Amino acid sequence: MYLKPEPHGDLILLRRYQRKTAGVTLIEMVIFIVIVGIAVTAVMSVFISVGRSGADPMVRIRGIELGQAVLEEIMLKAYDNSTPAGGGCVQFSSASRCSSGPSATAQSAAAFGNDGESRDTFNDVDDYHDIAYCGANVTAADSACSSACTDLLDDAGNNIAAEYAGYAVCIQVSFAGSEVNNTTPADVSVPDNDAKRIDVIVTDHLKSRYLLSAYRLNF
Repeated sequence: MYLKPEPHGDLILLRRYQRKTAGVTLIEMVIFIVIVGIAVTAVMSVFISVGRSGADPMVRIRGIELGQAVLEEIMLKAYDNSTPAGGGCVQFSSASRCSSGPSATAQSAAAFGNDGESRDTFNDVDDYHDIAYCGANVTAADSACSSACTDLLDDAGNNIAAEYAGYAVCIQVSFAGSEVNNTTPADVSVPDNDAKRIDVIVTDHLKSRYLLSAYRLNF
């Protein structure tokens, strides 16, 4: 009988090491590629999402700042075109407590709007009523405004449409004395024509809508 000699111990260890370090199989390589592909896809989706939304806060902040600037500009104007220099009330035929001042120019909301003035010569809050200012690449402001879009201007009448591309401003003014009554003590009454609400509605290219409102009283 012939007996095959057993290999030397060091040789056995060498063969075992060779088997362990012979490399990966095709199946292992495919599995590795699939796992890496899934991981890379997940990571890239996060980066893409962050990239899309990362600028959103800045767009919104810029829109709100634009609305605040327009609202502050309007609030510095007189209550009515007939409001005396330095302040004072104007009289309405009804729904007003003023009985000593000049007659109001705009006796009803139907008379709101500018009197042929331009942005730099507006002198009362309702001159801004139903104005739609648009930045570059915008064809319409918020649907609350029925007027056509005109170039966005600053308070001096300078064109800043290019600086606010994608933004639009819609301005609405209305009598709102009854609304002010909801925020005053029970013994205080504000007739409807003695307060105006100014609404500044800003929209941007992200389809966000910002409403900023303030009340101007007849005094």
